[in-house]
Amino acid sequence: MRHVIIGGGIAGTTCAEELRKRDPNAEITLISEEVHPVYSRVLLPHFIKGKVPRERVFLKKEEWYGQQNIDWQRGITAKRIDVRNKFVATSEGREIEYDKLLIAAGGDVRTLDMEDRRGISYFRTIDDADHMLQLLRETPAGTRCGIWGGGFIACEYLNIFAQFGMPTTLAIRSPWFWSNVFDEESGTLLNELLRSKGVEVQTGAAKPPEGAILGVGIGIRPNLDIVKEAGIEVGAGVKANEFLETNVSDVYTAGDIAEFFDPIVERQMVNGNWLNAMQQGRTVAATMVGEKTAFKLVTSYATNA
Repeated sequence: MRHVIIGGGIAGTTCAEELRKRDPNAEITLISEEVHPVYSRVLLPHFIKGKVPRERVFLKKEEWYGQQNIDWQRGITAKRIDVRNKFVATSEGREIEYDKLLIAAGGDVRTLDMEDRRGISYFRTIDDADHMLQLLRETPAGTRCGIWGGGFIACEYLNIFAQFGMPTTLAIRSPWFWSNVFDEESGTLLNELLRSKGVEVQTGAAKPPEGAILGVGIGIRPNLDIVKEAGIEVGAGVKANEFLETNVSDVYTAGDIAEFFDPIVERQMVNGNWLNAMQQGRTVAATMVGEKTAFKLVTSYATNA
């Protein structure tokens, strides 16, 4: 059985690991745009704050892939999916054939269209974390920094800037922080809590705030172009049922890119969540080897702000 996985993050790597446990003889190819072994995005804030060393962020060593007999194609992107002939064309010109295909390509951060990008920080990859840490080390304590965005990543920025002694301006388009989660009363209380901690909160903002460092957290854009071109159904992500099966036979999805049916809340969901991605990778591996398993997990997220 030939398994091809697009995406070398936690969903894709967990799936590869689980497939190997379940089928010692399977051919497993892991196509990863990043050159690094899989690492914990959850630990990136702790690395920046000096609580864990950089090497501890990595979950696997480079040699692990070979030891597991996983063909790790790193620094490579999938350029085309041919679902009729069942192969993936890569940026290196290869056509990798599959019997089962997992799409776990995640997404890219939404970026600002600005000519002057000095001091701008995004927070998605370990390279982003390295860049942010460099900016923080170059910026004197007490220098005002800004945050553009009102979600999970903004919480991480708030905590990091506080750790480094940086006064912070938080600018959000909505009337209150986390407006897609909290109602007006709860959101207003959260705004006031942030202000009581010394954060300048700008609501209804039309542009990013000024700051020596600007932390941007305005969402993730799923990598859907080649998926749509292949005739695989998409919405906010790659559409799938509770078994993480797409509308195309032998094609599955998991992780940040998946728009899956959640039987707990009884609707389609997209969750950019570390635990979800890991559990989806494990669950979909079972289905890919013929042990059909529904994904059921109550979504949660923990941070300090």
